Amino acid sequence: MRRITYWSLALVTIVSMMGCQQGGKGHSQGGLSKDSDAYYLQLVERNKEFYQAYAVDSFVQTSEQLHQYLKRQEGRKDKTFQLLRVQWLMARSVYYAALLGRPDSGLVYTDQAIHLLEQEKMDPDWRVLALTNRGDFYRQTGELDRSAESYLRALAIADSFQTSEDSKIAVSLGISTAFTFMADYSNSRKWFERCEQLLPIMKTPDRFIYYNNLGNDYYLQQQYKEALPCFEKAAALVKDDPDKTWDYYTARANIAEILINLKEGNQARTILQEVDSFSRKVNFGMLLYYIETSKIELALLEDKTAEALHMVEQDNTPEEMIPAAKVMRLKAVEQVWKKVGNYQKAYAAHQEMHALNDSIQTANVRMQMSVRLMEYEYDKRLLEQQQEIENGKMTNILAWALFVAALMAVVSMVVLYLLHRRKVRMQALVLRQQLIETRLRNARNQLSPHFIYNALNHEMLAQMDGKTVNFESLTQLLRRGLAMADTLETSLQEELAFVDYYVTIEGQQLGNDFVYEKRIEEGIDISQIKLPAMTIQIFAENAIKHGLRPMPFQEGKSRKLTISVSRKPNHPDATIVEVFDNGNGLEHGRMRKEQTGMRVVRQTIQLLNEQNAVPILFGIGNYHEKEEDGCRSWILLPDHYHF
Repeated sequence: MRRITYWSLALVTIVSMMGCQQGGKGHSQGGLSKDSDAYYLQLVERNKEFYQAYAVDSFVQTSEQLHQYLKRQEGRKDKTFQLLRVQWLMARSVYYAALLGRPDSGLVYTDQAIHLLEQEKMDPDWRVLALTNRGDFYRQTGELDRSAESYLRALAIADSFQTSEDSKIAVSLGISTAFTFMADYSNSRKWFERCEQLLPIMKTPDRFIYYNNLGNDYYLQQQYKEALPCFEKAAALVKDDPDKTWDYYTARANIAEILINLKEGNQARTILQEVDSFSRKVNFGMLLYYIETSKIELALLEDKTAEALHMVEQDNTPEEMIPAAKVMRLKAVEQVWKKVGNYQKAYAAHQEMHALNDSIQTANVRMQMSVRLMEYEYDKRLLEQQQEIENGKMTNILAWALFVAALMAVVSMVVLYLLHRRKVRMQALVLRQQLIETRLRNARNQLSPHFIYNALNHEMLAQMDGKTVNFESLTQLLRRGLAMADTLETSLQEELAFVDYYVTIEGQQLGNDFVYEKRIEEGIDISQIKLPAMTIQIFAENAIKHGLRPMPFQEGKSRKLTISVSRKPNHPDATIVEVFDNGNGLEHGRMRKEQTGMRVVRQTIQLLNEQNAVPILFGIGNYHEKEEDGCRSWILLPDHYHF
């Protein structure tokens, strides 16, 4: 049983790749026309579950439905249809090789798939997978030289096109097993070590293949104690997966074979009975054949010669059984005939086994020669390239001095040109920067007289109304306002501190019904947020001047000014500052006439946005919230904004 390698990787990979391309998963095909490509792409996907559950009848039925669709659509050449054809060919090849044990038939379909893939220049992942399958099938038929050629072609494509890790894993596992079967254990060990490095990214099916095939490698070297834990790990990987029952019993059969060679007959018999029951239940002929061979070996181990002889006399080896399986059976048959003293039949079995072994060994030699030839061709090409490089060096030396002189002259001219061009660009950049700074300064300079005028005018009107004017507070406000107006950027913390001072003075004039509130969302560090200076002050000033101050006193109703600082889900990399007032709002839904302060804000932000990929956004408009109306001014400040 140890010579059954796990080649079901092919279909597992096929279906998983198709699942990705279809963008869907599961049994449902509702809503799809039964005469559409999408319907049959989903139909092919279902074969994954049929295959894993060893539901051969359902697998065959689904494949036939796809085949009939392909026949009805004969003549189509579009990529989607050709991909469907490739998938059917590759699934069909795995069906013959893995489910029926006929790798020669699997090769026919695989070759057709490879031809179509190369003709249509399809995804390299598919070509790697098809060539890997072909390497598996050739290995099963004993044509190890062709197996190696297929694997190496697959590996070359995988390296050239940087295909998926799954396809590279499949190729590496195939090559390691090919070296195992040709008894080149030094190379098989090298490739198994490469596979071991890929274990962390392997999916469960690939890890099963790795441990199962590594166990085969140890077994063929008669290192039974090292082989046993490999097969036990393989079985443990799939033990609790109902879709991997077939794989589980395959590994268990391998364990039984190892136990026989370790003279642990009782344990082996229990496992063989368990695997035999499963194989007969699903009618898995190839597995039954291996189990029968192991039973003959077990009977010889337990000196049950009559039982072994009975099984040998009932032997009916299928013609299409792979050579390695036949050699295993003939070895057991020879031992039985020797045991009963029938040396003529023992000799006949030995001769037949010897002929098969010669064929396998000849293939092994061809395989080794093929690999050596490929290595020689590679080394030869490498040597030729090195010689060409050396010849080129000798030729280049003769003209090197002239070339260097010419190159130095060209480089000097290029450097001078680039320096001149850089100087011109720097001058243009400096002029452009100066122009922008001048425009910004002109815009910001409008704030000083605007702020002074508004503050003084407000206090004069208050004095005319008989209200008390605090000239010390007014002086401090004007001094801080002039300093802020002369600054391009400030932190949100400093801006809000200035607004607090401004609102405190204004609030004294508005009366006891004025309410001022700040809401800063938890986790926001306002000291690290930058914005154009006096922006929020202008929003607050407009809210008080145009929204709250004209609002007549109403019993039981407050005049509110609210400043909110928060982050919004739709702007995760920005902070939004909002200024709300519950005043009269914008008249008749129209924007208030743009005052000097707002005009400066707009001009400043427009100039700054020219130098930033992500702009500052701002706006003003009416709002309605919880039976309260008013006006809302806002500004959206990106996290990584450059001033």
